[in-house]
Amino acid sequence: MDLVLGLSMTSADVRWVLVEGTTAEGATICRDAVDFDTLEDIIAAVGENRLHAIGVTWATEAGAAASTLLDALAARGIANVITVSEQEAADALATGIADRGGYRDVAVCIAEPDDGLVALVGANGVTTELLDPTADDMLGLLARSDGQPEAIFVLGSADDLDSVATSFRGAAVPVITAAGADLALARGAALASARAVNTLEAQPARWRVPSRIGTLTSVLAAAVVIFVVSLSAALGLQMTPSTDSTVAQRDTAVTAGQPAQVPAAPSVAQAAPQPVPAAPPVAKMKVVPAPEAVPVVEPPVALPPPPAALPPPPAYVPPPPPQPRLRDRILEHIPIIGRFHQPDPYG
Repeated sequence: MDLVLGLSMTSADVRWVLVEGTTAEGATICRDAVDFDTLEDIIAAVGENRLHAIGVTWATEAGAAASTLLDALAARGIANVITVSEQEAADALATGIADRGGYRDVAVCIAEPDDGLVALVGANGVTTELLDPTADDMLGLLARSDGQPEAIFVLGSADDLDSVATSFRGAAVPVITAAGADLALARGAALASARAVNTLEAQPARWRVPSRIGTLTSVLAAAVVIFVVSLSAALGLQMTPSTDSTVAQRDTAVTAGQPAQVPAAPSVAQAAPQPVPAAPPVAKMKVVPAPEAVPVVEPPVALPPPPAALPPPPAYVPPPPPQPRLRDRILEHIPIIGRFHQPDPYG
């Protein structure tokens, strides 16, 4: 049987309660108030049962005793020991009372030998405040609160708890003091520890951080898949006949103006699965070596064209003979005169 143990430590003693179930909402198996040196009696009360959770809360004055108790539990190898503050224990207790009693607004006042706590349950959740364990301080806090509780529970292990409860009798709502009021914080510690352990057990396991080898393997596998898909797509484009696209376009153009026809139901022979054609072999990629470096050849410098050959000098042409003078031409036509007078070539 699963049990939950709650311990509340004050400067005077240790109060503990053993509750049935994994939620600490079951029946009380046993309870007691003992000295600090009686841990063996508490462990013996568990017997052969399984401790699902242990909640430990303490007042400030009992800090040293609480440290010794936690060390003793750890030395015995007891797991799921949860340390709970007094505010958390009061919060869990007030929430449990509101759920069990069906209250929407309720006030739980806890008077302990060292501290006093007031837990207010409302529509916005639970608010808990630590104060002096006197009736005046608790009543003043209730008067300053915005909510109006439907009931007031007065609990705790203080010696004057009855007088504190009597001071609340003038309130306009019922004031309740339950049996076992001295175990209020111990029961609250049991509730809080059970909820904490159940929350931890309900959380999913954390993801493992992948190792470096696993990460590199995943990256390499993804790269291979991408390469194969790209190669298959490229080969598919090259191996598809060019006539397919032409036929598809021609068929679409012919049937575009015709109304759509519902195809007839296939016969049994047609419905038989056709054999899947074997995938074409994947062509092996040929690795072409990188070309060797080509030497850089500087272009020749363009020279200016040679000058054109000069034409030969023109041949010498003698000047024309001088024209005879007018007198000579006249004398040539008169022969008689020429016989008596020779022309002077220098005349």
